[in-house]
Amino acid sequence: MSLPARSEAPPKRAIDEAIRAIPIEWFKASPAIYWSDMLVSAAIGWAAFAAGAISTGWVRGAWLAVAVLGLYHAVLFIHEITHRAQRDVPGFKFVWNAVVGVPLLAPSFTYEGVHTDHHRQRCYGTEADPEYVPFGRRSPFSIAMYVVGSLLAPAIFSVRFAILAPLGWLIPPIGRFVTDRLSSLVINHRYVRHAAIGVAGRAQEAGAFAVCWTAAFLWWKGVLPTSVVWCYALVSAVASGINAARTLAAHRYDNDHDELSMNEQLLDSCTISPSTLPGRMAAQAANAVRTLIAPVGLRYHALHHWIPSLPYHNLGRAHRLLIAALAPDAPYGRTIARGFTPVLRDLLQRSSSSSSRS
Repeated sequence: MSLPARSEAPPKRAIDEAIRAIPIEWFKASPAIYWSDMLVSAAIGWAAFAAGAISTGWVRGAWLAVAVLGLYHAVLFIHEITHRAQRDVPGFKFVWNAVVGVPLLAPSFTYEGVHTDHHRQRCYGTEADPEYVPFGRRSPFSIAMYVVGSLLAPAIFSVRFAILAPLGWLIPPIGRFVTDRLSSLVINHRYVRHAAIGVAGRAQEAGAFAVCWTAAFLWWKGVLPTSVVWCYALVSAVASGINAARTLAAHRYDNDHDELSMNEQLLDSCTISPSTLPGRMAAQAANAVRTLIAPVGLRYHALHHWIPSLPYHNLGRAHRLLIAALAPDAPYGRTIARGFTPVLRDLLQRSSSSSSRS
């Protein structure tokens, strides 16, 4: 994949004109879509997990694969929760935390007030960006370590909520460290959280603490089989690993801590285009795989950075409208990749070249 150099950034006027071409009603979230999509994916995920936990052999593997995809889809609504006002879909955040976020030890407070720094012009691509590491200028080893760390996320989250959280409640210095450095979903581990954790966040933290110790107690008493614990860890780890791969394909990661303009942010981001494979069935299969890897609109990542106020369910048609409305040589079109594989291959090639030069 070849993306434009930063010097080819589009003028702001072109961006403004393109945004005005999008109907105003597309900026309104649909509660019906949010509720049905989240609840159905969560129900499928937890039902498949339960079926896998009581099964054996390849049947267990098949059910757990469905659980991974269902729960992964559901948990990624944390991204929409961060971008939507609670009045847009009333009650959604509370139910999502109860059904998905807290049970999976990824409550919404770990993303709220954090992800928005990734969108700030003065933060994006710098050390103040929680979701950016210049992987394209680092060795492939750094990419491998990021993926390995993602696979270990269930164990890390368990320690954070089961042990460090109560210590922080009792010992203020530990509490400040946990809040500043261990309360954010990040890939840049130098990031320091600045957003306060409110009452709702503390309630979510207490809920995750309760999940950990209730599971431990039931396991100790022999009520919860060890196999269920391992299935939970496996499902969480695989979902986290898929998300790591998706995240690596979201940006070029070629900026080494320089502040970028909004135009340059756009050109540093990637949107995965719908498949153009010959044959309807082949294209549909490819699009289905892309949706499974990057659900909740996250395959339109460059478009999301360009217009973050668009709800996820309208990103696809906004993308098609812009492709039709913009000039063929418009820079937005040149941020579009043909799939995840070309983006990841390009990142690894740049990383390897950077490593060999150093």
